[in-house]
Amino acid sequence: MSSKRLLCLASASMLMFGLSPAMAAPETAETDGDDPMKVEGMSPEEAEDQLDATPEPVDQAKLTVSEKEPYGRYLTNQDGKSLYMFDRDEQDGDYSTCEESCAIAWPPYTTEDTPAASGGVEDDRLGVIERDDGTLQVTYEGWPLYFFARDVYPGDALGQSVEHMGGHWYLLSPDGEPIVAETREPAEPADS
Repeated sequence: MSSKRLLCLASASMLMFGLSPAMAAPETAETDGDDPMKVEGMSPEEAEDQLDATPEPVDQAKLTVSEKEPYGRYLTNQDGKSLYMFDRDEQDGDYSTCEESCAIAWPPYTTEDTPAASGGVEDDRLGVIERDDGTLQVTYEGWPLYFFARDVYPGDALGQSVEHMGGHWYLLSPDGEPIVAETREPAEPADS
């Protein structure tokens, strides 16, 4: 990974987690600001893994439906992790507009095999598109599907109605329609 790309991805990660580059530690002999591969407390290999824009594809993506107020029924993976669509993507298009730093915050749902439907998901609405890196991204009703990096637990929907990366992110209903609910799930307080 090039130093320029790594620096871009690191800046995007800082912004995603609420840090601004101005809040970063000043470049000193201790922080070794000349080495873009150095992240305090991590080896260069670990740092690069953290900034990898595309997660490894699952063997076979499996979609199901969850239900939660105020959103109603929406798509998740087999583990209950919420799936989102990006309104900058073109429905029924053959590519994703979310690459590099965008794909860190919104990892694409990728698969090695044809995706499978279960629990209220209609098989004929499933598909895939090929991403620039050659991986297959799952689509539903023509919308490329993504996770949100801040959704940690099954049922989390912290990415709902978020405006980010020049567009809006929405949960997707089993009918293939974006759920455009204005209400967002409140973030849980951090443990101190």
